[in-house]
Amino acid sequence: MIDAGYFIQQECERAFRQCGWQIVKIPLYPQNDFIEKLLLAVITLRPDLLFTVNHLGFDCEGRLTELIESIEMPVVSWFVDSPAYILLDHIRNASPYVMTPIWERNYLSFLKGFGFKHSFHLPLAGDMEVFYKPKRPVKHKYPIAFVGDSMVYAVNKWRGLCSSIPEADQIINDAANILVSKNKQNSAKVRDVEKHDHFEDILSSLDRENQLTISSAIVLEATQLYRMKLVNKLDSTELHIFGDIEGWRQYVPSHVQLHDSVDYYTELPQIYGQTAVNLNCTSFQMPTAVNQRVFDVPLAGGFLLTDDQDDLRMLFDSEDVATYSDVDELTKMASWYLARDSLRSKMIRNARARISIAHTYKHRLEEIINRARMLFADSQISCVCQPAIS
Repeated sequence: MIDAGYFIQQECERAFRQCGWQIVKIPLYPQNDFIEKLLLAVITLRPDLLFTVNHLGFDCEGRLTELIESIEMPVVSWFVDSPAYILLDHIRNASPYVMTPIWERNYLSFLKGFGFKHSFHLPLAGDMEVFYKPKRPVKHKYPIAFVGDSMVYAVNKWRGLCSSIPEADQIINDAANILVSKNKQNSAKVRDVEKHDHFEDILSSLDRENQLTISSAIVLEATQLYRMKLVNKLDSTELHIFGDIEGWRQYVPSHVQLHDSVDYYTELPQIYGQTAVNLNCTSFQMPTAVNQRVFDVPLAGGFLLTDDQDDLRMLFDSEDVATYSDVDELTKMASWYLARDSLRSKMIRNARARISIAHTYKHRLEEIINRARMLFADSQISCVCQPAIS
């Protein structure tokens, strides 16, 4: 396993071990001797496959791709973020030895167009070891809570990266407002907005890097606007926000109760379990996918009220999860569920049961292993045998 300390790598490592695999981690940093360390591990251990997330470890020059093709070693690279910017300069890294599951189905055509033939949709999942807590009757400390970043600093950073693009600020503002006004639940996509007459001439004159940079800035701006619109619509006397206090204070009324950011592994499960209604709103980089809160909140014994996403209907029954379709419906649904303790408890039980039997990271890694075994049959990938480098 290529170890970069990135989101879900710990979860995947635990899941591999639960599947009976031996794991050897190769640190990505420092990068100056990464390929040499990886080659030594391959020669010494003869692993079944190499695992990474978001193509971490692959270089623009294609050195890692040349290595895996020369020794015919299967690789799994699970994308959990948009591949467009990740693969900007990685045209040399498409290989028949690389399998690329991705959490958002709308990017499948992009990956296949880039040359990754072995791509398939693989949603995120829950980690039973970290988030599963015995559900006990609790007196909730927080009526309604949202745990997340204000995105102030990310938006400012990406706007800065667009400073050399003509009319960038106007394009970002207009495009983000169009996305939010159309409701993300109607599957409005950035590329649809980019075809708008107002933007198309300018965007077509940019090179690919600048097109992707401004697209990323639009997604971040739209997601931030969406978050602010949602939290400002709720009753601020009942709402608690956990995140970057300085950033949130710029956008919410002074009497909204703000709390510092919490540690994902040690503090967040408790917050979810102590909240009557946990609010979820999905990033605009996910037109259909669900994010990590959809799994974490129920496992921690918390009730989730989430924006409606297509993948919810694939992963859960309607009795498992509570949804809203727009800002106005959010306020009504939050109050409605807040007054119904027994219904919330029933839905929590349903969602926890569904996740535990079908949607843990162990389930996802089992699917990856089974697909890899079929795809790379000549490599004789085992279920419990040689080490997997991750």
